[in-house]
Amino acid sequence: MALGWFQSKKNRWAVDRLHRSIQEQALRPDFYYEGGARDNFSGRFEMTSLHAALMFRRLRTAGAAGKALSQDVFDALFEGFDEALRDIGTGDLTVGKKIRKMGEAFYGRAKAYDEALARQGDEIDLQHSLVRNLGLADTEMDRFGRYVRLVEATLKRHTDEQVMSGEVNWPRLA
Repeated sequence: MALGWFQSKKNRWAVDRLHRSIQEQALRPDFYYEGGARDNFSGRFEMTSLHAALMFRRLRTAGAAGKALSQDVFDALFEGFDEALRDIGTGDLTVGKKIRKMGEAFYGRAKAYDEALARQGDEIDLQHSLVRNLGLADTEMDRFGRYVRLVEATLKRHTDEQVMSGEVNWPRLA
């Protein structure tokens, strides 16, 4: 992983740990089989984007160090997406274009989730974003909406030190 020669060893460890944590949570089978999210490359990208956006939202509250770590984890996620595209046979000439489109999609989703989460008590925007992005049935939007709010509350209970070290206890989809 070429995250940069200038990162400290401790920071690389935190980046790897947070990256792995986001991926493991996003790829939990219960989101796909029981939860109803699309179980394909696109669906896994969407679920990873959701969890990364929630983590980055939390990291922003940890000041400049949190923002820097957020950028490093973002870079690691997209290096992983690049590798995954190559593994499934995407040609070298198109990988860059696809990664750019994925980056734009990520930022659009993160903005939509951020705006919806900022409006406490108005769940409809959040639920519609989840249905649209995750490919959920309307019957699943309330459950996923509650899950996202639970993730946000759980991450807020973590200290900055816990989050910055990659020590994250994610809740389960109920």
